[in-house]
Amino acid sequence: MVSPVLIRFEEVTLAYDGVPAVEHASLDVPAGAFVGVLGPNGSGKSTLLRGILGLLTPSRGRIFVGDLCCHELAKVRLEIGYVPQSSHVDPHFPARVLDVVLMGLYPGLGLLRRPGRPHRAKAMECLEAVGMADLARRPIGHLSGGQRQRVSIARALVRDPKILLLDEPYSGLDVQSQCSVMELIANTHEQRGLTTLMVTHDVNLVLPHLDLVLALNRRVFAYGPPNEALVKETLEAMYGAAIHVHEAHGRPFVIAGDTHGG
Repeated sequence: MVSPVLIRFEEVTLAYDGVPAVEHASLDVPAGAFVGVLGPNGSGKSTLLRGILGLLTPSRGRIFVGDLCCHELAKVRLEIGYVPQSSHVDPHFPARVLDVVLMGLYPGLGLLRRPGRPHRAKAMECLEAVGMADLARRPIGHLSGGQRQRVSIARALVRDPKILLLDEPYSGLDVQSQCSVMELIANTHEQRGLTTLMVTHDVNLVLPHLDLVLALNRRVFAYGPPNEALVKETLEAMYGAAIHVHEAHGRPFVIAGDTHGG
């Protein structure tokens, strides 16, 4: 059975002050798909997510999320969980872990309402799901980078979204934390039946979990199953550098730069 299309780009150009960041992008994201968005720095990956969120309106073309398009996309923002790029947290920032997760509910509560007991219970449920319930009362600034990313994921999930957007969710983390966060994201995607788009530099870490790969550098260089999208010639054209794609354990591994035999 073919899944219905949940997100659609039709010849989309997204620009800042008239300067295109993404040009002529067309793609369909089926409901329930896990999509990895791959490309060099400045290639428009984060801009693509901003377009889905309705934070940036196309200068050309149309973006659909469900039946809503372009200027209407703000209406579906409550159905989207968003994990932005990790940023430094001031260790003196006066917010507890639970408070940070509750912030994910504020857009739906309105300006004058405060979270009540059901909201706190929901936030604790999400912290439990990401293995952070024991630290709910700890100041957010006292957590490690990997722990903060788990809290960010809990905040994105607290509204029970249909779509999860992640922008370099394990950037700056050590290898063990990267693997732990990636496992959490993959399990969350599967258990909740989400449609997930994840921007990443390290395609090898996320690759075993992907249904589709979007290779993007202002324009779409490839979009499809990993074995079709991760082709040496395509990746070299996108990155403008030597790329090696090796097959191992039934899947491709991408290596950038020159390689030399022993």
